Formats: sequence, C-alpha cells, structure tokens
Amino acid sequence: MRAAEARGIQNVSLPSRKLGLRSALPALIRSLKKLKIDLLCAHGFKSDVLGLLAGRFTRIPVVCFLRGWTAETLRVRIYEAVDQFLLRFADRIVCLSGSQARNLAKRNVVLDKIRIVRNAIDIPAIDEASMIRSRSEMRRRFALPLDCFVVATAGRLSPEKGVSDFLEASSTIDQQFPNVRFVIFGHGVLRQQLEHKCRELGMYNRITFAGFQQDLRSLLPGIDLLVNPSHSEEMPNIVLEGMAAGVPVVATAVGGVEEIGGPERALRLVPPGNPKMLANAIGELISEPSRAKALAQLGRTRVGVTYSLTRQRSELHNLYQDLLPSRQAELAC
Repeated sequence: MRAAEARGIQNVSLPSRKLGLRSALPALIRSLKKLKIDLLCAHGFKSDVLGLLAGRFTRIPVVCFLRGWTAETLRVRIYEAVDQFLLRFADRIVCLSGSQARNLAKRNVVLDKIRIVRNAIDIPAIDEASMIRSRSEMRRRFALPLDCFVVATAGRLSPEKGVSDFLEASSTIDQQFPNVRFVIFGHGVLRQQLEHKCRELGMYNRITFAGFQQDLRSLLPGIDLLVNPSHSEEMPNIVLEGMAAGVPVVATAVGGVEEIGGPERALRLVPPGNPKMLANAIGELISEPSRAKALAQLGRTRVGVTYSLTRQRSELHNLYQDLLPSRQAELAC
C-alpha cells in the first residue's frame, strides 16, 4: 500500500481479520461505486470470494488471478474449496502457466474464461564487482566462511514448500562436500519443527535459518546454487529471481516449474518428495562448476526472453481490452 501511494496510485484499505467479510464486503462495494471502477482484479482465495460477491452486487466484471492452492491448514482448505466453487462465476480466470490452465479446465471451468499471464522478472545488471559485493555480504551477514560454497533455498516455511526434503538432502551432501554451507530464507509455521530436524540431523552448525530478508534479490548473486524443493507450486518467483541473478537452479518438476526451464532445460529438474535425487542433482552441480555455470547462463537468457516485463504487460493489456472494449473505444477517441 505504501509503495502504491509513493507512485501516486489511489488505494483504499478494507476492514479485515476481526471485522471480516461482513464489514469488508460493503466497504468494497461502496468503494467500487464511489471510484467508478470498471474492472475488479482479485488475487488470492479471500480476495476471490470478496471480489466475486462485490462484482455480483455492482455488475462489474471480475478477474480472478490464481496463485495456486496450498491446503496449508484446515481453515485454508475450507477457503480454497469455496474459492474453487465460486470461480465459475468469474468473468475471466488468469493462470500463471499452461499446466495450471489445463488442470483448471479439468474442473469443468469454461475454457473461454481462462487466460494465461505469466509472472515476470526484470533482469538486473550483474558484473564481477557486483557479484563480489553480494558474495561478501552473504558471508558477512550470516557469519559464513569466506571461501565456502553456498547452497540456498527460499520461501514460506510451510509443508508444501518441501524444506524438510532440502534438510535431508543437505545432510547427504554434507558428507561429500565439507566446504558447503546451507542457507534457508523465509518464515513460516514449520520454523521450529525444521530447526529441530536440523539438530537431529547434526547439521545445526552447517545450516543457517536466515528468516525473511528484505533485500534478498540483492543477495542472490552471492549464492552458488539455488534449490526449490516444493511439493506443489505454480510459477515460483524465487526460481525466476535466481535465474535472473545468474544462479544455477535445482527445482522439483511441479506445476509450471518445468515450463520455466523450457526446451532449453535451463533448470536442473528432479521429482518432488525425493531427497536422495535432490541431493544427487545438487552434488552434480557442485562437482561440475562448468556445468553449473552453463546452466546459470541458460537460465538468465531464458527468463530475459520468456518472462520479461514487456511480455507480461502485453498479456495484461490484452486481458483488459478483452473485458473493456467500450472503455478502450472511449480512450481511443
């Protein structure tokens, strides 16, 4: 909200948590009418439910942007079940990948409503000096040996993210490569459980729980290998960010992740829920620096072309023009 305000974008904060839907829904309806909104875009299961109800009252077209369903808790599962039922009433449903769109079509959702708008990433300028700064900052901030090889993962510490598999793979790699250190970025409900498992594996001195880092993207060029061990995923931004930063990526072949790698195979893919194969893939890239470097270069080129901001902007414009033809005609005049 602060970022939107800083860019001069008008915004309205709706009641949430304690007041819940009973207060948020009428507040949203009032705002839509007062601001004369022509199109409502909803992101996430709570927003979908709220937005679709408001759209029915105001007769404003509603677009639901799907980010994937996690089934993280019982409460979340209930929300997601309601979301999946209500999606049929959306004017358009936006998926992040072709695989997500195909899975949605299997739920008897009208194909004419489905659109694909891929995530996008800007490609940072990276030179030797900036990489050295990132490497130095990574090691300084987390008290890592200056000459160590850093393998990292990043994301919410929840069951579907597969961080437990990362820990098991790390314990295997540790025996083969004593110079490797492991870093886990992110917060979540499993933090204490994962720390306990880390101690059980005897890895507490080799693994750093770094928590949430506001400047993670600036730190990424300072790691040597990024791992995304998710059990379910659609279009993970951290994978795109790692590739854009010129870091080789090992990821599980779930959701739209395989699409990110593309025909160039710009990712090292492994099956989900298999710590042994995950460890083997990580070990291969540690053992073969030239292969890791080539993979990193492929990844940076791949996201620069396929997941550019320009392409995403074009896909969004096509979506808006599809739903607001009369408004576009007014603007053209």
